[in-house]
Amino acid sequence: MRDSANEVLRAIATNGPVSRAQLARELGLSGPTLTQATKYLLDRGLIVELEQSASTGGRRATLLGLVAAAGQILGIKLAEDHLVGVCIDMESRVQWKFSSDFNSRGADALDELLSILKKNIKKVSGPLLGIGIGLPGVVSPGDMGTTKSAILGWDALDVGNILSERLSTPVLLENDVNTLAIDESLFGRGKDTSNFLTITFGRGIGMGIVINGELYVGSHGAGEIGHVTVANNRNLCECGKLGCLETLASDPAILKKAMAAKVVTKNSTIEDVWKVARLNKKVASSLYKVPGQAVAIALANVINVFGPELVLVSGEGSEAWDIWSEWVLGELQENVVPTMRNFIIEVDPWDDEKWAQGAGALVLRASLTARSDLNASRQAVKSRLRLLPGIRLEKNS
Repeated sequence: MRDSANEVLRAIATNGPVSRAQLARELGLSGPTLTQATKYLLDRGLIVELEQSASTGGRRATLLGLVAAAGQILGIKLAEDHLVGVCIDMESRVQWKFSSDFNSRGADALDELLSILKKNIKKVSGPLLGIGIGLPGVVSPGDMGTTKSAILGWDALDVGNILSERLSTPVLLENDVNTLAIDESLFGRGKDTSNFLTITFGRGIGMGIVINGELYVGSHGAGEIGHVTVANNRNLCECGKLGCLETLASDPAILKKAMAAKVVTKNSTIEDVWKVARLNKKVASSLYKVPGQAVAIALANVINVFGPELVLVSGEGSEAWDIWSEWVLGELQENVVPTMRNFIIEVDPWDDEKWAQGAGALVLRASLTARSDLNASRQAVKSRLRLLPGIRLEKNS
């Protein structure tokens, strides 16, 4: 059964103010159905009638726009030693942001996280739809957010259920790269792209896969490109498997290799490696050629399977794309089948705030989706949105 109100809300949220006639055409809704859906959303203060559009000869049409203040969301990006958060509105605009030290491996890690969340929930001025958390690891898609993350030191931890119950607020968790992909599909470069990939470089190597406008999550998680096996690689990965791509091409792996070759000193950072690699072509080749080729082959295999129109390169390691690209791009073209080569690669500038904003998009996605096969946390978000009281606004607000 179609959820016409949600379809209308998503169309307005992602495309901006539109007329009723345009909504009817794009969504294939009858006049009575559209009238019922828009009345439902207007009564709940989720959309508002705006100024009339310019006339093309006939009657000027009244536009419908989203009430961005109808709901607020906290988005959190978790790392092993800190977190970054934002409060966003219904249009994914950042209202304020925060950061905090956080020890994911501590015995009281969830209590520490709860304390940080409670402190910032008090600062939310409007209706709180939910909290989205992006993290490096695999989140079970079928339940409240059971998490396995080698980086955070969490093994089948029931994070979503614990946080949701103790905060009395829907808490949605997802792999952090997937949150970026969701944000891009709703509001970014992927908004007008049906099929695209987001690949991230940094502490690990991750991938978000969007197919026909929807994030692909599989039955047990998806997008773990950092854990594909690389030929002739017997390095032990944090996941417990031998030969993962991350053991060769992650920032820590490259930094370790640079230290061993005395390219940089023992206390150096990956940024120090980038500086040397940009100044010395031979060093760049010794550190990045083999990893770059391995990344290209892994990425080519995904492209050959899914046939995306767009590949977005992101993550903290994307700042070194000028170094990576020399060995990734050539090898990529050689390994992608000719019929699949009509794709674009773009670098998506990275910062922690963007990752946190992506985590908030988890809640927006649950709010806007017309799907009914959602887990309990996502259904709770939709219920909150439906039960929001009407917000009084002037016509042109």
